[in-house]
Amino acid sequence: MGNPRLEDMTWPEIRAAIEGGQRTVIVAVASMEQHGPALPVNTDAVIGDAQAAALARELGDALVAPVVYPGCSDHHLAWPGTLSVPREVLADVLGGVVEGLARAGFEEIILFPSHGGNFDPVRAALPAIRQRALQAEVVDLLDIRAVLEAWFSVTAAHGFPDRTPPHADLIETSMMLYLRPDSVRADRLERGFVGQPDFTVMMREGLQHYTDNGVLGDPRGASPGIGKDLIDAWVRYAAEEIRRRRMERPGGSI
Repeated sequence: MGNPRLEDMTWPEIRAAIEGGQRTVIVAVASMEQHGPALPVNTDAVIGDAQAAALARELGDALVAPVVYPGCSDHHLAWPGTLSVPREVLADVLGGVVEGLARAGFEEIILFPSHGGNFDPVRAALPAIRQRALQAEVVDLLDIRAVLEAWFSVTAAHGFPDRTPPHADLIETSMMLYLRPDSVRADRLERGFVGQPDFTVMMREGLQHYTDNGVLGDPRGASPGIGKDLIDAWVRYAAEEIRRRRMERPGGSI
C-alpha cells in the first residue's frame, strides 16, 4: 500500500479505493498543546497521523482520515500555544466526521485518541457518535491502560523502567525523533515531574500543579530506535484488537 491518507487523494481515487475493498477508515483524535521546551505543539497530531498510517498498512484494507484537532486540553492552557475546545464541541465535530465518512461508503470507522485528555470525552461521546454513523461500525480504541502497558514494556526493555504517565517524556520524544527529528530541540530536553499524579487534581487545577516546564517524565535518553519500537508496539496492540472485534461480529468481517 502506498500513501493511505484521504487528504492526499482525489475523490475519484477515494471512491475507487472504497469500491476496491478499502472500506475501513482510521481517525486519530489529537490535540494542539504544549509539549515542554523540546517538542512542538503539534506533537500529538504528528504521532496520531503516523500511528493511523502504520495501522492502515498493517490492516491492508484501511485508509486514513485527516487528524481531528484541537482536542480537550484545558489542563495545558497555562502554557502558550495550547488550543482547547469544550467536550461537547469535540463530540459534535467527531459526529460530523463519522457521518461524512459513513456517507462516503466506509463500513468500519476506527477512532483512537493520540492525546490522553481525549480518552474520556471520546468515550462519553460514543453513543451520540454511533447514532450518526448510519450503517457503519464504529470501533473505538479507548483502553488507555492497554496502550500504556504496550509502551512501558518497550521502554523497560530499553532500560527505562519509569512508569510516569507520558507527556513530552521519553516516549513522545522518541517517537518524534523517529518521525520528525528536525522538530525536536535536543538541547532543551528537561526532566519534568516523575511519579504518579492525581488525575482529578491535574484536570481540575492544570498540569502546572505538578510541573513548571510542562513535562511529565524524563525525555533524556530518547532515541529514534525506541520511537520505532513504540509505534510498532501500538500497531500490534491496535491491529490485534480490531481483528478480535471483527471476529466477534456476525460473519466475522467488517
